[in-house]
Amino acid sequence: MWVDYGGMYARGLSSDKYGNAYPDQMLRYWTRSFFQRATALFTFENLPANWDVDAFKYGLYRRGFLVGFESKKYGLVIVPATVAGFGLQYQPTHAIINTPYFNFNRPLRLGVECEAIKLTPDFTGIWDVITKYADEMRQIDTAIRQSSINARMAYAMVATDDKSARSLKAIAQKLANGEPAIVYDAKIRKTGDLDPDRLPWQQFDRDLKQNFILPELIEARRSVVDDFYKEIGVRIPDDKRERMITSEVNADEAQTFIRRDVWLKSLEDSLLKFNALFGTEISVRANEPEEGGDDYAV
Repeated sequence: MWVDYGGMYARGLSSDKYGNAYPDQMLRYWTRSFFQRATALFTFENLPANWDVDAFKYGLYRRGFLVGFESKKYGLVIVPATVAGFGLQYQPTHAIINTPYFNFNRPLRLGVECEAIKLTPDFTGIWDVITKYADEMRQIDTAIRQSSINARMAYAMVATDDKSARSLKAIAQKLANGEPAIVYDAKIRKTGDLDPDRLPWQQFDRDLKQNFILPELIEARRSVVDDFYKEIGVRIPDDKRERMITSEVNADEAQTFIRRDVWLKSLEDSLLKFNALFGTEISVRANEPEEGGDDYAV
């Protein structure tokens, strides 16, 4: 998984706990995948040379905002913080900063001693969006794996002792590994109370063709990825676009970009205040598809 910067940017937020089971592996995979796709939404320019760009992006998307201030030793720095205080409209007025490098004995005043760069207006990241779709993909990928397993022929075996059980397990293992031919002891025919002319296993008829839903699950996975792209403001080709009228196309475009526009406006407004306070020229722009192209892939 990506470096999480010692958990500093996730401090005070709900923790992410992953296990080693397949569903947990899929949750970890898709959380990482969607996070990296989302970071391609915006391009920041003229960031101070002493800022780590990866940490800056991780903090914005994970926490939703970062606070900058002038330090005597490091110059202008950007760090995770906790907002505090209430203004006239109950907006935060101060930032509490507590890191291994900085530990102020009082909150710093926003707009005077420090300033925030915000991805979202409510000082919250978009981690809820990322984890929502990651969890949906975990469910679908787990179902895809189970569907693939269920597509195999199923057998039940009868054993009367440990020796015959080990022999039957070995046969099953070789079959699962795709061996074209298996040699077995003829005594296996006499295992259990079955007819001695029959082998000690029986196939379950589960109507595999009727219950095979793998194509539908794969299509559902593609649909979730498309929904994620639309949620964060990425234009994707619509299967029905050629049959849509102009008003429907415009409505679809508006639905795609509405949240991204909110995030972009929040970044622009906060950077305007940040640049005014510290004399920087940091800017942000949304990444757009190339001219003449219908697709936009992150």
